[in-house]
Amino acid sequence: MNHSFRLTQEKIAQRLGLIAPMAFRRRVPLVPFRLAELADAETPPPLDGPFDHWPEVAPDSYWGRCELNFLMRSRAERPTDFDPAHTALHLPLGNMGDIFGHPEALVYVNGAAIGSADRHHHMVPLPDGADTWDIALHGWTGLVGWPPSRDSGAKPYIGRCQIVERHPETEAFIALATAACQSVGVLSDDRPERHRLLNALDAAFVTLDTRDPMGDAFYDSLPRAMDSLRDGIARAGAPLDVTLIGIGHAHMDVAYLWPIEQIRRKNGRTYANALRLMDSYPDFRFSHSQPQLYAYTEQDYPDIFERIRQRVAEGRWEVMGGMWVEPDLNIPGPEALVRQLMLGRKYFRDRFGPVETPVLWLPDTFGFPWTIPQLMKHAGLQWFCTNKLNWNQTNRLPASTHWWEGRDGTRVLAHVLTTPRVVKHLPFPTNYKSDLSAPEVMGTWTKSTTKDKIDTLPICYGYGDGGGGPKEDLIWAAQAYAEMPGMPRLRMGTVRETFEALETQAADLPIWRGEHYMEGHRGVLTSQGWIKRANRQAETALHEAEALSAMAGLTPDLGAAWELLCLNQFHDILTGTSITEVFTQARTDFAAVREAAETATRDACKVLAGQGETPVALNTAPLPCDRFVVVPNAWAVDLEGQAVEGGTLVHLPAMAPYEARVIGNSPVPPQVTGQSDGVTAVLENDLIRVEIDAFGALSRVFDKEAQREVLTEGCKGNALQLYEDRPVSWDAWDIDPFFEDRLEPEGTTAAVSLVETGPLRAVVHTTRVLRNSRIHQRIVLRAGSKRIDFETEVDWRETHILLKVAFPVAVHSSHALYDIQWGTIPRVTHANTPFDAARFEVAGHKWADMAERGYGVALLNDCKYGYDVRDGVMRLSLIKSSTEPDPTADQGRHVFTYALLPHIGDRSDGVEAEAYDLNHPLRLWRGDGRALPSPPSVDVPNVTLRTWKRAEDGDGMILRLYEAQGGRGPVRVTIPGGIGSAEICDFHEVTVASVTHDERVLYLDVTPWEIVTLRIRP
Repeated sequence: MNHSFRLTQEKIAQRLGLIAPMAFRRRVPLVPFRLAELADAETPPPLDGPFDHWPEVAPDSYWGRCELNFLMRSRAERPTDFDPAHTALHLPLGNMGDIFGHPEALVYVNGAAIGSADRHHHMVPLPDGADTWDIALHGWTGLVGWPPSRDSGAKPYIGRCQIVERHPETEAFIALATAACQSVGVLSDDRPERHRLLNALDAAFVTLDTRDPMGDAFYDSLPRAMDSLRDGIARAGAPLDVTLIGIGHAHMDVAYLWPIEQIRRKNGRTYANALRLMDSYPDFRFSHSQPQLYAYTEQDYPDIFERIRQRVAEGRWEVMGGMWVEPDLNIPGPEALVRQLMLGRKYFRDRFGPVETPVLWLPDTFGFPWTIPQLMKHAGLQWFCTNKLNWNQTNRLPASTHWWEGRDGTRVLAHVLTTPRVVKHLPFPTNYKSDLSAPEVMGTWTKSTTKDKIDTLPICYGYGDGGGGPKEDLIWAAQAYAEMPGMPRLRMGTVRETFEALETQAADLPIWRGEHYMEGHRGVLTSQGWIKRANRQAETALHEAEALSAMAGLTPDLGAAWELLCLNQFHDILTGTSITEVFTQARTDFAAVREAAETATRDACKVLAGQGETPVALNTAPLPCDRFVVVPNAWAVDLEGQAVEGGTLVHLPAMAPYEARVIGNSPVPPQVTGQSDGVTAVLENDLIRVEIDAFGALSRVFDKEAQREVLTEGCKGNALQLYEDRPVSWDAWDIDPFFEDRLEPEGTTAAVSLVETGPLRAVVHTTRVLRNSRIHQRIVLRAGSKRIDFETEVDWRETHILLKVAFPVAVHSSHALYDIQWGTIPRVTHANTPFDAARFEVAGHKWADMAERGYGVALLNDCKYGYDVRDGVMRLSLIKSSTEPDPTADQGRHVFTYALLPHIGDRSDGVEAEAYDLNHPLRLWRGDGRALPSPPSVDVPNVTLRTWKRAEDGDGMILRLYEAQGGRGPVRVTIPGGIGSAEICDFHEVTVASVTHDERVLYLDVTPWEIVTLRIRP
């Protein structure tokens, strides 16, 4: 049979549309809903009481408005001639025109939440056992437009809401025929299975009676047509010898184009729908991450939460993910990543028992540091899964399934999802919310880049972000692809089953050593500069509170503060890629974190310092460094130092990590001086000379100790560069490869003035006008230091302008070294390969350093994350100023400090200490001047005691240290307070090994980049 000539494929597609209405055998119109507008998502819906006075929502009409929190109610009686087992609501609420599922509603029947209705989910089975139903829909219409705007005039159009009698046999026939017809579309013409499937479809639809008016004759012919279709498919050939495991899923952005209050409602809708499907489909499994979302559900929908617990116990609902939320991984600090793992895994263990699948599940996160595999190991996670690496703009990851080797050598099994989906201009995008169409089913196999080794792959299906997750059609499709000729076999399962299958084939998989850099969304390192600063400061405040509390023997309750911080590290909050309302709430949250930390810190200071008037400096930086601090004039203490605004600047030489010191008179280091002729200025000490031009740039930096120029000849440092920033697709997310097309003029300087002249600190104040914005800087040089600080305050009034600062340095190196969480990473400074060229904007934490043999220059910061070091120029991204999705992003005041630090030596040994000095200010307190406690210490410079805190259960203290320079060998950890017992723990503070110790000293052997967690009891 010539199917091409006969248009068989086109005919079948047309007939499938023709018979779709027959899936409902009978229909009864629902009494029109009546609508109540609610003040916000937190307003309890009035599920009881009269509602006949509410406005009516007529069928086939526009209703509501954008961003409407609503309750709709109606009543219905069970139709007496409907099969009770197949009676359902059909609720076509409309389409708001966005890319998600709005409008969305949680469906209540007689007061019980039974499912969800949204753009994708129209059908909700009605419970048996009642003759009347009180129906309520509690929901939200969403935001529309780009950027999303509550002022949009868009309205959803409601169809005809009905009570329907489903016809399962028709549903099954349509599902199987649809899968077969779509399979024909992806199989090439030389595949015999394609033609045999067309034979099967043609024969089945000839058997099916589709003559007008379709009715009893259609239903009478359906069993014969189904038998014909099944028989024809069985004879068409075998499936591919490839297995896809269908994972029911619903990716949930905690905040994005909605505030957090809305995700709490989206949770209820999605979870109710997943539970409903489990009631009807025994093979259906649902896998879901993010303990924060479960905690919200536990608070907001306790009945739904209890049903989840039951399904988890049955093994049908899979809890997984590994972290408190699905956070950004490039920006959170080292201890914050540990707490994401601790909090997340503890919540699942406490609520559900030891059932969590040991996978780090981050499908939508924008890049992955090199240290993640070791963190996973310490948290008990074995597997890693993402999707976002297939959103690379340039290079495809060589192996979609591979071993990922961390900085320390730890390996974890990693998989990058392969289900294709067209996404704007990207060359090979994939997705984690498949519609189980034939192109996506087949594409999951064809897009794999490890076909020679792996024949089992995951395919995640379901509508995310409140779209309700999976629905009946997807389950039917999964069942249809179980044995579809020429197609991969598909069976429903879990993430655990998938990785257990992958492990059996993983022995010879390729190894990826290094970070997993995402070639896109580079702007998230800079967008919404205020939140980057708030996060860094909150992390520092919690570190200080825990360390001082441990020093004081206190056990503060900072769990809620850590949860709030980890929540706001979600990958669309901390990255600066959400709507305005999200950041309004985030400001409140970060203030609450700082307040909790400050309360704990002050309580600890009272214990440590006692009562009195003697000034005490409390240091929680983990590396030794000279420190400077301003003692307030109000303290009326006579100290040698430098009079500055607000007090006396004093020098505290060689402060040890976690040292508490009474402030007294210390030897003054060689002085620093400042000079200015009213136009230019010079700052100078015994180590370095800094010349500042009339525009606030550095015209010369001469290292007197090394006797060499720091800046490239003829170039200036502290050059502020403004680039037009208009990414192709994602405004707040991206810095695209062409961003340097248009460089704005640098602007003018209103003033250069010398405001401090030594002997401990010299400061030049500059003001620059750049377009409509004004930038004030205090350029600071201290006695005995080569570090040049640029304390910056900006009034920013630009949009679509990227602001960078540049330092061309006289250092030649093919690599630069960057500070990341729990280690460092070297990256090339050239663009030799496509992979190198794509990394033109990279993540760094407190510093980046470029060194040649014997000399280097570091660029430090106190709240920035976007670096680029190319061709001898070190740059730091300062402000991005996108307008989508938040039109107000980065407008107004910015405060930040960056610093240039030349140094002798080709290793950055002193750079890290200076970076901690910049980021961890001393805590001043007045006390009685008594003997202060001595802190723990390590005896080698390459091991850093990063965390000192009380154990979570209050039993002893926790020290978390790491090898920071790539060395190995013995380490002595001294505990002045004495050691009763000690052990090595995992991140959950569970003992994993014993450790040798005497009364005051622990003896360890560390390997390169190793993290060690110790529990010590007195």
